[in-house]
Amino acid sequence: MKNRIMALVLAGCIIAAGLVGCGKKEAEAPAKQADNTEEAAQESIEGGKGTEISGSLEVAVFSNGDLMDQFWDKVVAEFNSLNPDCEVTLIANPKIEESMRPRFVSDNPPDVYYMGGNANMDEQALTGDRKFMKLNDFYETAEALGYGGLLKDHMGAEIFNEQNGDIYGMSFAYSVWGYYYNVGMAEEYGWEPPVNWDDFCELAPKIKEQGIYPIIHQGKYPDYMGYGLMQAGIAVDNGKETLVSMGNLDADTYRSEEVLKAWQKYETIRENDWAPPSALSLTHTEAQMEWLQNKAFLIPCGNWLEGEMANDIPEGFQMAFRPSFWFDSDNTPVYVGASCRISIAENTKNPEAAKAFLQVIFSKNITKAVAEYGMGIPCMNDELEGVELPPSNASVLQQVAKGEVKIINEVGGSGNFEPYAEQRTIINNNIAAVLGGQKTAEQALEDVAKEVERIAGDESIVKVTIR
Repeated sequence: MKNRIMALVLAGCIIAAGLVGCGKKEAEAPAKQADNTEEAAQESIEGGKGTEISGSLEVAVFSNGDLMDQFWDKVVAEFNSLNPDCEVTLIANPKIEESMRPRFVSDNPPDVYYMGGNANMDEQALTGDRKFMKLNDFYETAEALGYGGLLKDHMGAEIFNEQNGDIYGMSFAYSVWGYYYNVGMAEEYGWEPPVNWDDFCELAPKIKEQGIYPIIHQGKYPDYMGYGLMQAGIAVDNGKETLVSMGNLDADTYRSEEVLKAWQKYETIRENDWAPPSALSLTHTEAQMEWLQNKAFLIPCGNWLEGEMANDIPEGFQMAFRPSFWFDSDNTPVYVGASCRISIAENTKNPEAAKAFLQVIFSKNITKAVAEYGMGIPCMNDELEGVELPPSNASVLQQVAKGEVKIINEVGGSGNFEPYAEQRTIINNNIAAVLGGQKTAEQALEDVAKEVERIAGDESIVKVTIR
C-alpha cells in the first residue's frame, strides 16, 4: 500500500496555521466536545451502519494516562450509540502486552487489540504466527461513517501492518519523534534550541554553567534516544536508505562509519556529563517529570508528551517541539513518523462486531477525538473544524508547511525501521550500555551486528522486507 502522509500533512497545514500559539493545555481541549451532541451522533449514524451487531466484544488497548483513557471511553460510547445490542468489555492499561501475549499464545485472545508502548514489539511475531485477521476486504469495502463513501477513499495516511500484500492492522493516527525544549529556560538565558549537532555541542556547556543538564532521557527505554534522535540523524546525514538497510538485517550497515558516527554521539554526551547519570534508571514518565521540574533543557520524545503528562505540567510551563538535532550535514531535518496499529484476532468470537468497532475508530466523530485527545495526527483526511490541535501537532504541521522539516514514515512496523523484537532489544540494550559507560560505541555496534546476523540466519523468525 502506498503511504500518503505528506498529503495529510499539507492539507492540515491550513488548520495548524490558525491554531498554533493557542495557550490551552491539551488536557482541557476535549472539554468542549467531551459528550457527543445529538447532531454529531446522528451524523455518524447517517454515515452508514452495517448489519445489526449483537453479542459481546472484548477490546484490549494500550492506554497510558487519563487523557488516553478518556479517548478509549469515547470510542466505546460511540460504538455503543451505533450498536446498543453489543456489550463491550474494555481492557486498557500501559502494559497491555503482558496480559495479552499469553492469551494469544493460548488462542484465547481479545477480539480487538490496539498495540502501543512496548506492545508493538509483538506485532511482527503475532502476525507471523497468523494471530491476526486479514483486513484487506474490510479496507476495500468498509463505509466511512460520517463522511460518506468508502473508508479507503478518505484516508490521508495509509499506515498498515502489512505482510506480502495483506493487511493485518491499521493505524488511525500517527505520531512523530523529535525533542521538546523548555521555552521558559530558552527565553531566560537566551538559548536557541539546537538545529544540528554542532549547535548542541556549542550550547551544552552554557547550559551546564547554569547548573542545568543539557538533556535528560528515559533511560529504562533507550528507544527514546534511538527513535527520537539517532534514527532521524542517520536519515538526515545518510538518507532513509541507511535505515532501510538496517531494518533489512544488513549487518555491514551497522558496522559502517556512518552508523558508528551516530552512535559515538552517545559517548560524547556521557563523557561530558551532559545528561544526569540517574537518567539511566528512569522510566519515560519519571524522566519527563524531571524535565518538567526544570532539571534539563531538552528531552527526546514523540509529540504525545503533552497528552501523556497533561496532569503534571506545572502552571505556566511552556514547551516546544522540534525535529532531531543528531546530524552533522546541512540537509533538511526530518521527523520519523510512527504509528501503532489496531488489529482483529484471527479467531475472534464476534468478527462482525470487531469490524464494526474498527469502522467506528475511523468515523468522523472519532477522527475529531483523535485530535482533541492528543492521540496523534489523524490518518483520515478531515478539516477538523472547531478542533484545537495540541501545540506540538500544530507545530509539526507548520514546520512541514514552511519546508523546515521533512517527514519520513516508518516502514517496518511499529518498530521504526527495526521490524524484529530481537533486533530492537539488542539495540536498546547497547544504547544503554554506551550511555552508561559499559561499552564503547564500536563495541556496542559489533554486538548489534552479530545479533542481526543471527536473526537473519534464524529460519524460525518470519522475515519481512521493508522499503
